[in-house]
Amino acid sequence: MQMERRRKKLGEILISQGLITDEQLLVALKEHKRTGISIGTVLVKLGFITDDDLSSVLGQQIHLDQKKRIGEVLLEQGLLTEEQLQQGLEEQRKSGMQLGKCFVKLGFISENKLVDVLSAQLDIQHVVLENFNFSRQLIRIIPEEMARRYKAIPLFEQDGIVTVAMADPTNLRTIDHLKFKTGKEIEPVIATEKSIVEAIEKNYSAGLEDMTQILGEVAGTIELDVIKSEDDAEKLTDEEGAQVVKVVNLMINQAISEGASDIHVEPMEKYVRLRYRIDGELKEKNPIPLQLRAQIISRLKIMAGMDIAEKRKPQDGRLQIRFEGREIDLRVSTYPVMTRNRGVNEKVVLRILDPHSKNLTLEKLGFLPRTMKNFEEMIRRPDGIILVTGPTGSGKSSTLYSALQKIYSISRNIVTMEDPVEYHLDGICQGQINVKAGFSFADGMRSILRQDPDVIMIGEMRDRETCEMAIQASLTGHLVFSTLHTNDSASAYTRLLDMGLEPYLITSTVIGVLAQRLVRKICQKCKDAYTPDAEVLTKIGVRQGLQLYRGKGCSKCNGTGYSGRLGLFELLVPDSNITKLVLQRAPFEQIKQYCLKRGDFDSLRRDGLRKALEGMTTIEQVLGATQND
Repeated sequence: MQMERRRKKLGEILISQGLITDEQLLVALKEHKRTGISIGTVLVKLGFITDDDLSSVLGQQIHLDQKKRIGEVLLEQGLLTEEQLQQGLEEQRKSGMQLGKCFVKLGFISENKLVDVLSAQLDIQHVVLENFNFSRQLIRIIPEEMARRYKAIPLFEQDGIVTVAMADPTNLRTIDHLKFKTGKEIEPVIATEKSIVEAIEKNYSAGLEDMTQILGEVAGTIELDVIKSEDDAEKLTDEEGAQVVKVVNLMINQAISEGASDIHVEPMEKYVRLRYRIDGELKEKNPIPLQLRAQIISRLKIMAGMDIAEKRKPQDGRLQIRFEGREIDLRVSTYPVMTRNRGVNEKVVLRILDPHSKNLTLEKLGFLPRTMKNFEEMIRRPDGIILVTGPTGSGKSSTLYSALQKIYSISRNIVTMEDPVEYHLDGICQGQINVKAGFSFADGMRSILRQDPDVIMIGEMRDRETCEMAIQASLTGHLVFSTLHTNDSASAYTRLLDMGLEPYLITSTVIGVLAQRLVRKICQKCKDAYTPDAEVLTKIGVRQGLQLYRGKGCSKCNGTGYSGRLGLFELLVPDSNITKLVLQRAPFEQIKQYCLKRGDFDSLRRDGLRKALEGMTTIEQVLGATQND
């Protein structure tokens, strides 16, 4: 009966983590009854899960025919020698500790391996908590203080029974206390004490009442080396103020360590939501207690040199910090938002500008060889306008910076005009737009031309005046880089015509248009080939039987299957026919159709499909980021 329960528990754990379905478990149980092979092995053999999935959630599956002493099991499994067993028994006599803990203390086995053996000995399922997805709602049924005292954490609930991971599942008194507190039946599974403590730290620090206390324990040494702050006059010296400093420092350090591009601090009714944008997607983190909201937002505003008394209108600021020996800029923006019961509060977004997080080289952006060759030839031209197009957040700035670094030499004067300057490039003069001071793109263009430039980079073609001056600069022998917000490369011509520019000026200066999007890269550690459904292959227009790739999810990519991002590119190089179409003010669809027929042009969708077939990204990412041609 106990073995039956253990098999059922193994299945429940895998279902709770979304690794198998109820139907798959039923199939596996039938196969187990027929063959006698353990349920975990059956699930792997049937291809429902991998060995890695099984061991990452359930540890090593050890099975015993009969109850044995732990020393015997460890000897049988080859985990201890006879001599080590005797040393462990001697240590137990001296210290009075449990025998298993003595072996761990002496360094003979790991705590994880000990729990695998105890799991088999007690016939209670072992759960590995490092990769376990916890339910925040369920966590709250056991108070943090109780979870810490009993070394127990709830995993999932099924049919009114709560499965709880415990360091000592044989302690019936603890189980009774948990039953009384929760008002539910408790079924224990075993996990290492270390992993339970870590899971409590990670998941209960989301408990709003005790976050300040936990930060006092774990964040005592976290410092933030602020290099440049507009106003350091207001220091927080009281205990609560010190906790606020710790929360802010922890938040920024953690975001940079995880490779986040933005930090979102958003007031909700009952807590302050904290999210990081990692690889283009927002990931929710442990929330911030509501009582710290006002001080945290004030702290961020002080660091960024903003007016802390002004809460009714948006503000912008910036600060510079030193992190692991490198300087990082943070751009800070506040925005007043209305909450139902608490009136107007401020949302804060911090953009992390870490030049070392992205080694800005063209080779690392994801160009396919032919596109790379054509783009390199284009950026080495002596004059003309090169436009990079795409929506906000599609990586246009990174491409422009990479191109400038590629063509930089001591004999060239490169001047930029940006709003704002995102990354500082050595040897390149970068101008910061300041509209309040009367320094707009149009004003900047007049000044740049008096700076004897060879190459000019304009952050964005925003208006007709800026565009006309860029064209004049190009006609007088300068190479001009800029961006436009259009969906594809052909649309750039329509946008310029809509701004009122003459077609003959556009065709005589624009030497290339690069449209781009960003997609997530498949994690190389857990990349796996698969054959998609015939329907999917028909939809994307490729032949049947082709293999595609996806990430299974591993510890490196936090179970997402993705790690990092790469660009999809559509490079339009104009020829005499495109010139004719632009002079005739032809719609962008006609220009694009001509390019596709020409044969040497890959649209964003085609470029993405090539990268999906090469295993660089998934077909889902490509279909989500591009339009059908």
